Amino acid sequence: MRFFALKGSEKLGAAAAQALAIELDPHEERDFEDGEHKSRPLVSVRGKDVYVLHSLAGSGGASANDRLCKLLFFLATCKENGAAQTTAVVPYLAFARKDRQTKARDPVTTRYVAQLFEAMGPDRVVTLDIHNFAAFQNAFRCESVHLDTRKLFAP
Repeated sequence: MRFFALKGSEKLGAAAAQALAIELDPHEERDFEDGEHKSRPLVSVRGKDVYVLHSLAGSGGASANDRLCKLLFFLATCKENGAAQTTAVVPYLAFARKDRQTKARDPVTTRYVAQLFEAMGPDRVVTLDIHNFAAFQNAFRCESVHLDTRKLFAP
């Protein structure tokens, strides 16, 4: 198993790794002057189950769009380099609130984001406290796992 936490999600990734009694795997992330980005694992992922933790909440100069692209590209890189399975662990799934048309010509952004994930080939997407569980499950064609954290805070 390989477990990565991308830039901006390192603290949560470190806490998760500690709870699992594993180490975060090393990776490289570079931002170029023109706004492009490169990331890659620094260990072999061939034949491994790969978990990539990254929240899509925009913060620290990185928009939800930037964070989404970085996650998708890293997942695709792992798949392309022989990962047996890839799992996106997305504590906050941006764009999940726009799950249906409420006005004429409204986008259904949840579905579009799901299609982007599917194009990169992850085997599953795990997220927390999704806005609309049915829409989340219907949007994704890969395995989608919703973790309900309310049980952690209330009986």
